[in-house]
Amino acid sequence: MLPITDFLSCTDPLDEFDSLSYHQTHHAKTYVTGLAAARSKTVTGIAREVLPAQGDRALNKFLTEYDWDGDQLNHERLEELQKHGETRWSQDGYIVIDDSVFQRTGKELPGAGEFYDHTEGEPVWGQDLVYAFYTDDKTSYPLAFRQYEKADDEDQDDEETKYDLAREIVTELEEEVGVPADTYLFDSWFAHDSDLIKHVESYGKDWIGPLRSNRQVTFDNEEMRVDALEERIDKVEREIDEETYKIWTRTLPISKLGEVRLVIAEKVTDKDEDNPVKYLATNKIDAPSGHLIRSYSYRWRIETFFEDSKQDLGLGGCEVRDSDGASRHWHLQMLTYSLLRLGPESSVSERLVSKASSLRAQLEHGLKEAIYNMFSWVRDQDHDLDGLMEEIDHLFLHSEGSL
Repeated sequence: MLPITDFLSCTDPLDEFDSLSYHQTHHAKTYVTGLAAARSKTVTGIAREVLPAQGDRALNKFLTEYDWDGDQLNHERLEELQKHGETRWSQDGYIVIDDSVFQRTGKELPGAGEFYDHTEGEPVWGQDLVYAFYTDDKTSYPLAFRQYEKADDEDQDDEETKYDLAREIVTELEEEVGVPADTYLFDSWFAHDSDLIKHVESYGKDWIGPLRSNRQVTFDNEEMRVDALEERIDKVEREIDEETYKIWTRTLPISKLGEVRLVIAEKVTDKDEDNPVKYLATNKIDAPSGHLIRSYSYRWRIETFFEDSKQDLGLGGCEVRDSDGASRHWHLQMLTYSLLRLGPESSVSERLVSKASSLRAQLEHGLKEAIYNMFSWVRDQDHDLDGLMEEIDHLFLHSEGSL
């Protein structure tokens, strides 16, 4: 994992955030440093590894008692990212809407319940967050989130669905944040909601999303399932980004969506894929099919974000039972991810590794580079390699709190 001392230089932008007081900024730096570099991502673990001489009381109060606005912090994070060319958003970028479930065991955690986890293929006990995520050919980072909570039986009429939360996020991005990206990308779950589609279109934005195989389409004046249509057409083989597809496309009526563009694409070069045939729908009527397939591939970036965040940045590691505290933890986790994406301007690794790649890959690359440079220095200085290895063993055995 990234050494704590190496991450501290990344936290300097927090000094300019108006949402945090001087002392709150200090706690925020401690917390995001712990999320990036500490082995345990809990409040206790972060306090132990980043502040070995202090307890976790101050950090816990920072999350649950101090007066600061997570939404304002988030907006300041996004403003900071626009100051740097490598993370500045553009019209050509994409906004991905998706949700992620992370498994938990605590029954008292905010919003905990039984949710269907598509990665596991079954319901699990955990917490569920709906995210908006920005991505383009040079960078990727989260934009905003909402927690989805299942209502009690007596409150079912007031329950917000994941579709409702997604529409709230779109409103925030378009009316408050002003993200210029022209195109929204959905998975089949969110593409199923026609109200969400219409909401995106009300802002003059485009969208691309896959249809479920049972979605009804009208072809030659006959209504049928889209997978039945796939059996009646002749697809044309095409090469797109070194992948071979069989493609058919037409503008036609689709249930609840009206007249939209349909692209049926079957990947030929990867027959082992679970679903080699994709049914992509979009309001980009005149766009080439190659552009639509290439554009939709950017949706995978949010899956990388979820994987990195769960494995390395404490997305599912918050044990705070206070709902405001949990929300602040997730805001700080997004800040940590963004600071890692931004990174030190002088970092060789950041210049060599694409910002769109997995953070785990970037950290591994940086570690390999550091080890290579160390051994090169030892060789050039004619130092004793055995003596150096003893020093490294001593470092790992007796200075674990600094890693």
